[in-house]
Amino acid sequence: MESFDVCIIGGGPAGYVGALKSAINGLSVAIVEKERFGGTCLNRGCIPTKVIYSKAKYLSRLKKPEYGFSISGFNFNYEEIINYKDRVVLNLTDGVEKLLKARKVNIYYGTGKIAGKDGGGGFYINIASDEEAENQIFARNVIIATGSSPLMFGAFNINHENIITSDEALSLTEIPESLVIIGAGVIGCEFANIFSEFGAEVRMIELLPSILSTEDKEISRFIHKNFKSRGINIMTGTEVDSIKSVAPLNFKAGENGGHKNKNAKSGAEVVLKTGEKFEAEMVLVSIGRKLNTAGLGLEEIGVKIDGRGKIETDIHNETTVKGVYACGDIIDGPMLAHKASYDGILAADNIAGKVREKDYGVLPWSVYTNPPIGTVGLKEGDAGLSEISYNAGRFSYAASGMALAMEESDGFLKIIAEEKTKKILGATGIGADIPELIAEIASYMHFGGTVFDIEATIHSHPTLSEIVPESALDSIGEAIHKVNPKKAKKG
Repeated sequence: MESFDVCIIGGGPAGYVGALKSAINGLSVAIVEKERFGGTCLNRGCIPTKVIYSKAKYLSRLKKPEYGFSISGFNFNYEEIINYKDRVVLNLTDGVEKLLKARKVNIYYGTGKIAGKDGGGGFYINIASDEEAENQIFARNVIIATGSSPLMFGAFNINHENIITSDEALSLTEIPESLVIIGAGVIGCEFANIFSEFGAEVRMIELLPSILSTEDKEISRFIHKNFKSRGINIMTGTEVDSIKSVAPLNFKAGENGGHKNKNAKSGAEVVLKTGEKFEAEMVLVSIGRKLNTAGLGLEEIGVKIDGRGKIETDIHNETTVKGVYACGDIIDGPMLAHKASYDGILAADNIAGKVREKDYGVLPWSVYTNPPIGTVGLKEGDAGLSEISYNAGRFSYAASGMALAMEESDGFLKIIAEEKTKKILGATGIGADIPELIAEIASYMHFGGTVFDIEATIHSHPTLSEIVPESALDSIGEAIHKVNPKKAKKG
């Protein structure tokens, strides 16, 4: 039986990064993955959606070219876009596997399960696959990094054909004529942006009072207005009762008197709690994620898991069983790929004896609508600001020379600074390249930076990055290219 210092179950952003870091730390490492490396992010999430997003953004520029240009007669082949997306994903997943092999990480393809504990410390892991007989290895430490998958709901009758999840949405080779999206969170809004740009008639149905309800209210209102201007029908505060397949779809009003078209594609019907009904060629269900922690043998060895399948961990990402660690979506914190990678590195270092405590206080995230959204730290409306006197500085893209030169004047950046110390507490914004600007602010926050630290940093001109010091200085009423200084606020 082969023996290792560490075995990682799951090859997503937490798992493969944790494996590479463990190898860098000089440990012997095994990793178990049932499909392709990279997890949801690389195969069915972050990367493939951004490939299609970039094409949708390019299409928006073709539809409305910059001043001085006239474009006519263009078309697109969506199947070719999907083929390119698949090539990008394959290139990156192959790259991850090469990195693991270069670091001498032992790769096992299959499903891993902890079969039991050794009396002297360590764990037996069974590895099952369709191609080979079940194998067993031994590891002194285990990192669980099995991630999450789209949440299924019985009444929604997800059939992966015309009632789909985000997984199937990324594999479509044709744009549906009509699409209903259930859920207007990050996933729902990103797909609404993409499919509406490519010509689908999109309706969004959200249970909560607003779309992107966890974002700054000003951001939510901005995107709501943006989507409506593009013809996206948004229904908030609306509960769905059921979804079912129908065939064929009705014609739209005014066509053949509303009779059914014998050549029409099959579709789906959404029924609201009010009894109102909507038909569409497809329905995309994006109502959350299910944690992949069942069947791993965790509870049998004493690992504490709650009713949702979330694993309890301490500040070192160690579970209630010594030597077993967990990372990524399956523990506390946002379901973000970069957070998962951070978790994997943290666990790997702690196993290697480099004691580290986790801290998600400076954790940036983005939403890729058009324009995109970026956030880090606290934002207005957060409970964390309720007892803090703070200033909110705001600077518009319309006042940026570079944004105007790029014809990207829509958007703003808002920075939150503590009133007394001028320490940066958070930032949020929407506009071209805003995720990159947020990354700069995250660096200041990581080192306890203040408004004056941002001011003291020379920013190249002309760049969008000049929006950062202008927004920071506006929080104390000293923005160079803006009047009407801000006043301190207390939550």
